[in-house]
Amino acid sequence: MPLSEPNARQPIPAGMLFQRLMETLPAYVFFKDIEGRFICINHALARKFGLASPDEAVGRSDHDFFPEDLARQKDADEHHIVSTGQGIFDQEEADWTDPNRRQWALTTKLPLRGEDGSIVGTFGISRDITETKLAREELEAQHRLLRTLVEILPCRIFVKNQAGRLQLTNEAYRRAIAPTTNEPILGRTLSEIISPERGGAATLDDESVLQAGVSIINREQRDTTAGQNDRWVLLSKVPLRDGDGDIRGIVGMAADITVQKEAEARVNRARLELETQNRQMEAELAVARDLQRELMQAGLRAANETLERPLSGFPPLTLYYEPSERLAGDFVHVVASSPLRLGILICDVMGHGVRAALVTALLRGLLGDARMQDLAPGEILARLNTRLCSLLDQPVMPRFVTALYATIDLETGTLALANAGHPWPLLQTPLGVRTVQGGACDPALGLVADATYATTSHPIALGDRLLLLTDGWLEEPDAHDEEFGLARLTASFAEAPVDPTQALRHLADTLRRHSTASHCRDDLCAVLLQT
Repeated sequence: MPLSEPNARQPIPAGMLFQRLMETLPAYVFFKDIEGRFICINHALARKFGLASPDEAVGRSDHDFFPEDLARQKDADEHHIVSTGQGIFDQEEADWTDPNRRQWALTTKLPLRGEDGSIVGTFGISRDITETKLAREELEAQHRLLRTLVEILPCRIFVKNQAGRLQLTNEAYRRAIAPTTNEPILGRTLSEIISPERGGAATLDDESVLQAGVSIINREQRDTTAGQNDRWVLLSKVPLRDGDGDIRGIVGMAADITVQKEAEARVNRARLELETQNRQMEAELAVARDLQRELMQAGLRAANETLERPLSGFPPLTLYYEPSERLAGDFVHVVASSPLRLGILICDVMGHGVRAALVTALLRGLLGDARMQDLAPGEILARLNTRLCSLLDQPVMPRFVTALYATIDLETGTLALANAGHPWPLLQTPLGVRTVQGGACDPALGLVADATYATTSHPIALGDRLLLLTDGWLEEPDAHDEEFGLARLTASFAEAPVDPTQALRHLADTLRRHSTASHCRDDLCAVLLQT
């Protein structure tokens, strides 16, 4: 059975096409009569108006859907179209139906003509451009902000294209490049604005950035571009790349750093002068340190010459002295009044340096008074305290001095002690090592004007060793901030060699192994008496 011939294609009615267009077109379509009343709208506009059907808009006007000021503006536009026959094309206009939600549309409106050509109303189409409008406004706001920032920056900002022509500058750049002319500089190259002598180096830099893509970051140089060789700038230039990474120009910045450079020059001159002064001061402090050590050693030598030699053959008194700085606040002074009797002051002035060393010199001078030698240790400390209280009350001076005064009478085998806030000495006998302690310490010197200091007596015999020391031996911390302490010091003293110099070196080596630091935090001072 042969196939039947296909029916001829039936034309689609124009009304159906129009209906489909009005149903599906996302843009807003409307037709109005001469009075501005809606004749027909599409489904998209009906949804915008919040209507269930486009038919609900028929006979109503913009005043039923828009705020009054917008409705009047639309009326004016349509009255102009009706009266002049001239349409409006691609006009941006406010288009919000809800006053709390801003909307814009891009609208085209034309006269609606009847069959005889007369104008019977208007019709138009508009597209929502709210997102585009807001994005453009945000972009413009950011551009204004950027432009404002660029203008107020004190450094020179510039952008050039591939041909080296200026595309953007700020006022600081314009003042530096062309301060005496009001001619525009945008679109021009440096060679068209300034002489080759001024712009030659900058042009070479530009070519390097454009051709090789090599950035210049924070380079200090003379301000040749502005024609001021006595000034300095901090220059940066980087390639300006497009979305594909291709170089399209240069972005640059030049900050005037003349003030900083001049300040650096002054600082360098001052530094050199200070280094010279420091070297001189270091040399003088080294001499003072050696003198300080020599004064103590001289006192010990004089005492050793006066005292009878012990059976061991070693000198009776041996000093260990290691300042943490050039000058120390630790000090030892020895007075031997007879071959079998001596007095020892060991003290620690708060702080270090020159002021502490001056106080030790004062103490040595006070102890030189021959009348002091017949006093008990407590009376000696009381007299020193009275003199120091007025001196140490000055803000620039150290606040106090810890001190221990001991007299040793080898004829009677008596050790007498007075303590002003100082570590107690260690005594080594055939029975071992113990702390020679006379009860609680009395106040440090310089704190209480009328303080009294108790004197306590202890036995001492030939062959005993007495170690007097400052608190640096006890308080030196290790890596965990644990102090060396009395227990470690006592154990190290018990193991120390018979030779007094080696014994003190043994104590110092043990302390350093505990500390692990390159140098001790506090001064180290000790005197070892071998009876």
